[in-house]
Amino acid sequence: MSSQILFIAKLEKILTFLKNSKLEYLKASDRFNLPESKRFFNMQSTIRNRFFQDIASILRSMDVEMDNLVINRLNFEQIASSSNTKTSQNHLQKCIEFDKKLVQLYGEALEIDLENEVLKHQNEKITKVIKENIHF
Repeated sequence: MSSQILFIAKLEKILTFLKNSKLEYLKASDRFNLPESKRFFNMQSTIRNRFFQDIASILRSMDVEMDNLVINRLNFEQIASSSNTKTSQNHLQKCIEFDKKLVQLYGEALEIDLENEVLKHQNEKITKVIKENIHF
């Protein structure tokens, strides 16, 4: 498989995890009562959305049709699955898990394209947030 196809596949996986991470941060925000915590989780959700748009832009610059990607199809079950029985700790753990997987995927994508500044920046930001989340 060519490195460009592999790179596109990694970016598509990153997009999927960014979307899922964004939703999980929104759920975590709903579960915390402190305004500072709510702001933090809402901001992380917004950042994941911005990262998603940046990666989508990279794919478009590579002439990849965004309409063909699985990540473009909304999963309404996933959005609505904010069960009242889940605790804020479960959502926080999921956020950390998604972020750790994102860091791994960014690392794999950077092995293919070492010079991609967007991926480097996003990887650094998410790595920093994992440490902040662990302190929660």
